Amino acid sequence: MKRIAAVLMLTALSLAAQDNQNTQSKPPDVTVKKLFVLKYADPGQVVNLVRALSGQAEENSQMRAIAVTADRAAMAVIEDAIKQLDVPSAAPKNIELTVNLVVGTDAESSLGNSVPKELESVVAQLKGAFPFKNYRQVDQIELRTRTGERADTRSEGAVVTKDSLPEYVPESGPARPQATTITTYFVIRAARLTPDGSTVRLDDMRASISWPGIANNLSLSASVDLKEGQKVVVGRIGVAHDQALFVVLTAHVVQ
Repeated sequence: MKRIAAVLMLTALSLAAQDNQNTQSKPPDVTVKKLFVLKYADPGQVVNLVRALSGQAEENSQMRAIAVTADRAAMAVIEDAIKQLDVPSAAPKNIELTVNLVVGTDAESSLGNSVPKELESVVAQLKGAFPFKNYRQVDQIELRTRTGERADTRSEGAVVTKDSLPEYVPESGPARPQATTITTYFVIRAARLTPDGSTVRLDDMRASISWPGIANNLSLSASVDLKEGQKVVVGRIGVAHDQALFVVLTAHVVQ
């Protein structure tokens, strides 16, 4: 945060000095475009900086490239600012994500596992808002990524037996399966870290969950801010009238 603030202050002074010159003797600024390929800096933070300096930017996180459009004077300032930010200390960080799927239900059920000790405080909060009789863990997903990069994974979770299927599944039609698993596809477009390192932002987080007995996948999508190490309930998905699925995320920065 201090580095970005310092860069903004220096560039503001530079722009002010240019504005004090005799602009009547200068030809109108010409819009120029330039591609910057970053070695270390987070593309998302660089895009925000470019926009703060009156430029337009398009980002390709996977290629770590920024396409910048600005007038000639602003481009010179932007280029200098990017050079100051794209240094080894701004290199991408490794981030470990833990995704817990917890189901709340009013029925007596052996679905999944007992809630682990580290989630007891989360379940206590859930019980205050959603007084289901039972809470069970149906999957835990581990995912490692780097800041600015896309990541995805597929996981096979708890086994759902015939007796655990939602009540509204009709008896007619195809026979119910005796036992199948909850399958989750989890993806984030990019993970970012705030300059002070305290918060992880997940851009376009999506969870698509195949739940036996339900024709359409359960889904959740959002952009989420997570305090480093904090367990956060990011969504509630209805499974049946007496069941709901909760997605709990935790993020750790790995040095």
